[in-house]
Amino acid sequence: MTEQEKLEQAIAIQESMRGTIPDDIIDVAIAALRKQLAELIPTETIEQRKQITILVAALSGFSSLAERMDAEEVGQIMSVYIGAVTPAIAKHGGIIEKFIGDAVMAVFGLPQAHENDPENGVRAALEMQRALTELNKKMSAEWGFQLEMRIGVNTGPVIARYLGGARERDFMVVGNTVNLTSQLELAAPVGGVLISHDTYRHVRGVFKVLEKEPFRVSENARPVPTYIVQHAKPRAFHMLTRGVAGIETRMVGRDAELLMLQNMFRDTTEDGEVHVVTIVGDAGVGKSRLAYEFEKWIELLPEEIWYFKGRATPETEAMPYGLIRRMFTHRFEILESDSAAQVQEKFRTGLTDIVDSDQADLVGEFLGLDFSESQAVQTQLGSKSFGELATAYLIKYLRAIASEPTVIFLEDIHWSDDSSLDLLDHLVAAVPGTRLMMVCLARPLLFERRPSWGEGKAFHTRINLRPLSRRASRDLVAEILQKTEGVPTKLRDTIVEGAEGNPFYVEELIKMLIEDGVIVHGEDRWQVEMERLAKVLVPPTLAGVLQARLDSLPPEEKMLLQRAAVVGRLFWDAAVVELQAEEGSRLRQEEIGWLLEAVRDRELIFRRELSAFAGTEEYIFKHALLRDVTYETVLLKLRRIYHKQVAGWLEASAGK
Repeated sequence: MTEQEKLEQAIAIQESMRGTIPDDIIDVAIAALRKQLAELIPTETIEQRKQITILVAALSGFSSLAERMDAEEVGQIMSVYIGAVTPAIAKHGGIIEKFIGDAVMAVFGLPQAHENDPENGVRAALEMQRALTELNKKMSAEWGFQLEMRIGVNTGPVIARYLGGARERDFMVVGNTVNLTSQLELAAPVGGVLISHDTYRHVRGVFKVLEKEPFRVSENARPVPTYIVQHAKPRAFHMLTRGVAGIETRMVGRDAELLMLQNMFRDTTEDGEVHVVTIVGDAGVGKSRLAYEFEKWIELLPEEIWYFKGRATPETEAMPYGLIRRMFTHRFEILESDSAAQVQEKFRTGLTDIVDSDQADLVGEFLGLDFSESQAVQTQLGSKSFGELATAYLIKYLRAIASEPTVIFLEDIHWSDDSSLDLLDHLVAAVPGTRLMMVCLARPLLFERRPSWGEGKAFHTRINLRPLSRRASRDLVAEILQKTEGVPTKLRDTIVEGAEGNPFYVEELIKMLIEDGVIVHGEDRWQVEMERLAKVLVPPTLAGVLQARLDSLPPEEKMLLQRAAVVGRLFWDAAVVELQAEEGSRLRQEEIGWLLEAVRDRELIFRRELSAFAGTEEYIFKHALLRDVTYETVLLKLRRIYHKQVAGWLEASAGK
């Protein structure tokens, strides 16, 4: 229970004691508790600038139907309707912001942003429509009619205002993004889900969509591209969001790392050396592309290879053995739509060459599949030996298949549950001398959770992927723009400088330039309209990734970075000390010191050896785009105050 929840519970208990204790005594106690509760929310978090995804759903044609019904009947129907469709919102990480009549508005990305908020919003919308379809079967029988619903989903910046600050979920959001979402709901087909282009660019490749004619929110506004979401595609291992306008590019700047992987694979297959490789790098730096090229190389080899793939997601962090379960469901082609009997049959078939059906059932139940109807599971479940037996059968299976070349690819293990990582460690250690190679992809934040991952193990290798050099970045731009005759130097340099060696950033910046009409792609040749080139902004897809990283930080570290971002990409500890929005909100020098070290350890900022101002430490944001996204989260009213204070500090310090 959080401190806020404890205080809220204490207030409720005090209120319940009225009548047994004089009211004036209770009022004094509650006032003190409310004061403590208010102090838990820092002043500067009452309003936040955020990029979020908004879902608006409303019934179609229900108002005219309700006019012919009794108010009590309308209330009953609305209660059943809300109870049927809204659970999908919470299931996919959303929060209901408000109800307006028969409409519901939900947000994804508050209080904390996640990279897949747009995907979660669309999945929730589709599930809400499915839930209404099921409800209508009962409505037809009991009431003689069916309900119809339209849903709009949009992604963009808002101001989140926390109402009183008692709980994180007591908030409202305002801004043009909210208005556009409401317009999308009105324009959506009955029974459909309509998304904006700003949402589509986040979920491209994840859903089957049908492009609609753009519509205007107002007479003077630009037309807004929209898409009807038809259904989710089967979960792919590689999200189909990479690449630009169908252009295939060669891998750039990773030849040495690819050669390392190939040599380790040969050591594994020829000499029976188990190898675990963790490829570490920031989001978009090229981990997946390197693994993809390695996979292609393996596929062309003459020998047969056992092949497994799994991916962790933010949702799997709370699912015991979720990563390993996904590895097996991918291998055995178990679909989310499969019945329990189909899942059990596929899992048994996948394992029974090595273990029998009862043993396979124990393994499946242990990994989180529902095999509770199995006699073997009913006999062992709850016993002390259940976990030990299931693990022993897993080891037996892995040892048997790894007598032949076996490769396991695991993506995004920084989001994996700890139980999966612990079990992987145990399984690998239990099969020495086999022909097993495991390739794990992770961001540096894995080592914030598990600083000793792979440490001291002879079979473990860590490959750190650094940003591409400027030369390699120029080569990548040339690869992507290969249909453009004579890429202007200014355009190329703008992309290279903005991306700072991150291949994903290069792709997203080029996509944004295409959408802005700077680059016009045709079937055979692409053209460049340099007169349209203005300042390169941060693409929303990147803003989502970087904002999720910011929101994962402790509040005081995020606050420090926000203030530092006002100073600039280059900033000084003494300058940050000077910033305060109101009396008492200044960070103390000793606080600044350890907070800077904390975010430096996370490799979000770097300390420079020399400082432009005597007696100060000089720092730089790791990426200019990270600084820009951080700056955009600072409220306009605070920016004005902070900029004035920074100017005062610079003026006072310039002559020292």
